[in-house]
Amino acid sequence: MLLDILHTLARRRYEAMGFRSRQLEVSAATLHYLVRDHPEPAATVVFVHGLGTSSSSWSKILPLIRGPFRLLALDLPGFGFSAVKNPRGYCGLSDQVGALEEFLDALGVQPVVLVGHSLGGWVGAHVALRQPRRIEHLILVDAAGVYFDGVERSRDLFTLRSVKDTRKLLNNLWYRYPWYFKPFAVSIHKELIHRHMNEIVESIETGSILGEELSALTMPVSLVWGREDRVIVPGSMKVFQKFIPHANTFLIDRCGHVPQLERPAEFASILNTLLNRKNR
Repeated sequence: MLLDILHTLARRRYEAMGFRSRQLEVSAATLHYLVRDHPEPAATVVFVHGLGTSSSSWSKILPLIRGPFRLLALDLPGFGFSAVKNPRGYCGLSDQVGALEEFLDALGVQPVVLVGHSLGGWVGAHVALRQPRRIEHLILVDAAGVYFDGVERSRDLFTLRSVKDTRKLLNNLWYRYPWYFKPFAVSIHKELIHRHMNEIVESIETGSILGEELSALTMPVSLVWGREDRVIVPGSMKVFQKFIPHANTFLIDRCGHVPQLERPAEFASILNTLLNRKNR
């Protein structure tokens, strides 16, 4: 209930910024997304959120993007206002990848700049590998999807058996978790359980972990990381660097796993630099 209210408030804020709410039918879900068009866009930029959140997570960033861009923020299946069609009520990683591919197909514009956070980065990397012509520039933000020392702890953090586990997750997501969110831990826990967080984590197979195949990515790739990320630690970033040696890397100080919420000005500055380069 609480997160539904927050999603609704975020959507209203987007609408005040000129975004429009849209829906799209794909195989796995009825996708909800927000779009702000431009009469002569230099690029289409698609923002894909992480596990347990929604397009609302970009609400501090999108007002700060400067330039002639068509901006889209997607709710992955089962999150925000995107409804899952299957009876189990959630989509695993492969279905999330398929939904993003169908979404990009429906846009009718290729290629796009894809900004993926955490799970959204993992999903985006799979799409970039499967259909590289769709992606002009892949921007991975504290992205999941590779094996690193401590990955088991990350998986455990997203396995929520109690409100105590949810509090632990929330504290680890931020460099400094905002005090005003702390009273809502019970509501957040109930919402994440309702969104099948545990089932999604449990459904992830080792075969979906990326490694050497990342070296096949030839489009520009940028890595953006919170220097104090305790969920997907910077050691994970080094794995991406190993397999994508041409990737640019940007570290944000005093920042945990959610730079779009914790350090929006610094994060937006990096995005504006990347988006406004002549050769993205």
